[in-house]
Amino acid sequence: MVIYIDVLLFVNAIVNYAILMTAEKLLKRDIRLYRMILGSVIGALFSLTIFIQPDSRILLWALKLLTSFIITLIVFGWRSRREFCRSFLCNVTVSVIYCGTYILFYQLFKPPNMVIVNDVLYLQVNPLWLTALTAVIYIIVLIIYKLFSERIKSTVVHLSFTLHEKTYSCIGKVDTGCNLKEPFSSAYVIIVDAAVYDTKTEEHFRIIPYSTINGSSYLNAVKADTVHIDKIQISEPIYIATGNINNADYQAIINSEIIR
Repeated sequence: MVIYIDVLLFVNAIVNYAILMTAEKLLKRDIRLYRMILGSVIGALFSLTIFIQPDSRILLWALKLLTSFIITLIVFGWRSRREFCRSFLCNVTVSVIYCGTYILFYQLFKPPNMVIVNDVLYLQVNPLWLTALTAVIYIIVLIIYKLFSERIKSTVVHLSFTLHEKTYSCIGKVDTGCNLKEPFSSAYVIIVDAAVYDTKTEEHFRIIPYSTINGSSYLNAVKADTVHIDKIQISEPIYIATGNINNADYQAIINSEIIR
């Protein structure tokens, strides 16, 4: 089979974009489009290793790991070592699933216009057909993800809020035991870790009293301009309070009534 470099790069850019979209959804992250495109292009450039001799296994694995590291850093950024490792492992796992699916398809049907060399996919198809097929696959993955999300009732969500025209984002945990409200307006309150946003920088704030088994105290809170949970804007007024979350998996505690 004659391999055309432009087709090789295009096919792998589309596949890499689908992989990154899947990883983005699983990680509950909101990634900017230019980061996704740049990561897809870098992944497509890795497909040029199809021309490396198959016996150079050490070189190929080193390039794979380096490429995955660079793509993860560019697309998902660096928040902490733990968060980066989580993003890296998710990206690699999704890539392995996609690669395994293509290899299985290749082994079962042996399509004449498809070849896999050095774990790199080459497929001679109409670009519009490939784009449509990739979109269908992503939609199917999204539907399955949403079905499982509803079934499992995952309490971990992506939270973003805007204050004074600046947007902050983090991972939040929906807590049925959190029923904090602003005492005058009865607006819901979300507690975020001080590392995400500290209300001490505000000149005007509200006092939010609360009680726990360890006693009573209060939190400083400010009204958010906008709040999004898993990219869905919350229409009700929300106050952001500062607390010490001290948890590596999430940085905010969200009143469960907000997302009902």
